Amino acid sequence: MDGEIVRAGFERKFLVPEGDATRLLSAVRPLLAPDPLAGPTGEYDVASLYLDTPDLAAYQRELGGKWRLRRYGEASEVFAEFKAKPEPGKVHKRRTSLSPENCTALPHVDEAGWFSKAIRKHSLHPICLISYRRHALVGFVDGEEIRLTLDRDVRAAARESYAVPQPLSLAEGAPLTEGRILEIKFARALPLRLCHVLGEIGLLPESFSKYRAAIETVEPLSPPGGVRGL
Repeated sequence: MDGEIVRAGFERKFLVPEGDATRLLSAVRPLLAPDPLAGPTGEYDVASLYLDTPDLAAYQRELGGKWRLRRYGEASEVFAEFKAKPEPGKVHKRRTSLSPENCTALPHVDEAGWFSKAIRKHSLHPICLISYRRHALVGFVDGEEIRLTLDRDVRAAARESYAVPQPLSLAEGAPLTEGRILEIKFARALPLRLCHVLGEIGLLPESFSKYRAAIETVEPLSPPGGVRGL
C-alpha cells in the first residue's frame, strides 16, 4: 500500500554521558550533515506509543519484535511500525503511514493493513508512551550510508488507549536514562573513521532497549512467576 516501507540494516547503540555527547557531535560534524527533515537545529521530538499483549509477550521476547505508533515532531502523519532484530546488531523495520484521525480507531482501520491484522492476531493493546528529543545526522562515511542519532530527555509513561503520540514534558513520565542514547545505523559495516571517533571518546556498544527500560521503570517486574500489568 502507499506509504509502506521495509528496511533492513545494522544498528549499534551506546549510552553517552552528556559531556561526551558534546565531544561526539563536534567530532562527527565534519563527517555528517544535519538531517534535512529536522530543521536548522538538527533536533526534533519523537513520540512512540508501544503495544504489547496483556502478559507482555513482546517485552518477554516471545513475539519476535515490537509494535508501535510513532510520530516525528508535529508531523501530520503517524507511522505504524514493527521492528525486529533477527540477529544481534541487525534490524528489520516495516512501517506504514497512518492518518492521525485513524489512530484512535485501531485495530479496525483498513489504512493500517498488516499492522491492524497483527493487533487482532496477538491481542495487542497500548502499554506505554516513550518520548525524547532527537539530534539526527546523516551522510556517507567511507562509502557507507550512515544515520547517527543522539536522544536526550528520554521519558516514559503508562498508556492504555489509542491516541496520536504526543511528546511528554519534563514534568511528565519517568526518565529512562541519564545522558543520551546514541544509535548508529548502517547497511554493511561501521566505517573505521567512526570507530576511531568512538574509541577516542571511550564509547563502547551497549544493549539498551527503550521499551524494556520503560516497562521496568514505569511498572517494574513482579516477583518470579509473572509481570504486573500497566
